[in-house]
Amino acid sequence: MIQRCIPNGENQGMRDYIKSEKYFDEFIAEDTARILKLTQKVNGGEVRPERLVPVKQGIFRIKLGIIIARYSRGDDIACLRSDFVEIYEEWIMSFFSPDAYNENLKMLSLAVLFEIEENLIALTKRKMKEKEVKDWLLLFLIGEEQSDLPLLFPDRFQIMKALVEEKETDKPRLLEKYLKENWYNEKCDCYEAHKSSQNIYCGYWSFEAGAIAKILNLDDSNLKDVPYYPYDLVHYKR
Repeated sequence: MIQRCIPNGENQGMRDYIKSEKYFDEFIAEDTARILKLTQKVNGGEVRPERLVPVKQGIFRIKLGIIIARYSRGDDIACLRSDFVEIYEEWIMSFFSPDAYNENLKMLSLAVLFEIEENLIALTKRKMKEKEVKDWLLLFLIGEEQSDLPLLFPDRFQIMKALVEEKETDKPRLLEKYLKENWYNEKCDCYEAHKSSQNIYCGYWSFEAGAIAKILNLDDSNLKDVPYYPYDLVHYKR
């Protein structure tokens, strides 16, 4: 089981109270065991060649879920960052697909929040150019803003583009509106995950809202207690 990483041994407190601390402990332990089992199969030659990439991609996704669950549980952000950077390069080199929009948005938003190294951002820019990604939001997150580009999902993210581009004096209010009205609904890939009988819930965090706030250096004091907003991750400095 992955041990909680707390600076100076002090409990920072849970960030997500939709589920209990015991739930997150069990989620992390179960998925860590799944990773071990799958990795042993890969290393032992038990996976057919045509299944290697999907299985490795599955391992990556389990690792990402664990990182988010650990954030929800209250683990130290610096520890989470090191684990995120470890999976990021593998993701952008081997598993990035323009079709996996929600996953791409999550990874790029976390890259902003964890302040990943410039060489990884440069690698991301090359990969997205190679894959001909044409979405305003994804490119904005990596510093490639092109105002004439469309949003692939305007119904969900038009408010984010307006927040960035318009001469809006109350941008924190717009971001709060996004969090309260546009984020958690049936279009969210994790919608109602906490109701599942299986341990699939790791958190409902809107990392893209946090990433936008961080890039724009917004005064987000009004968002500190808004559900789904990763406030301390927005203010993390490595």
